Amino acid sequence: METTKRARALGVAAGVLGVALAFAGTASARPTDGPDTPIGGPGTGRILPPTPDEDTMFSIPDWIGNGGAVTASVTESLPITVVVGCRGGGSAQVHVGGQAPADFTVQCPADAVGVGSVEIPARPGRDFQFTVRPSDPSIHWGINALQVRPAPPTD
Repeated sequence: METTKRARALGVAAGVLGVALAFAGTASARPTDGPDTPIGGPGTGRILPPTPDEDTMFSIPDWIGNGGAVTASVTESLPITVVVGCRGGGSAQVHVGGQAPADFTVQCPADAVGVGSVEIPARPGRDFQFTVRPSDPSIHWGINALQVRPAPPTD
């Protein structure tokens, strides 16, 4: 029964990410730490404001509990900015895995949205794993991963 719940949650997560990433490369949702780590589920709101489609690698608007994503085929010449927002009391540990790993913590106020971010410099090896582990399974969080393209020259 527990395996069925995990499979169902993973399927929902993959669907949410699939829609968000249709134009941004390859991504899939997956458990954050292994088969014994409980997987959260999608919320119904939006934690962070939307970002321009052309700059967004992926966005998870609202997730409750543990979660993450994997993405590949991003532009090697551009840095990646990862923004995580959360609410519900407590904190969220964020890990970006890859050739330039980064970890940060976001404080999640009970009645507001706390925001944290990190910039990953441009470099080869552009496959990343993003995981978010809130201190409480009821914390809502959202993530935007961006590659801001330079503005075209004007004449």
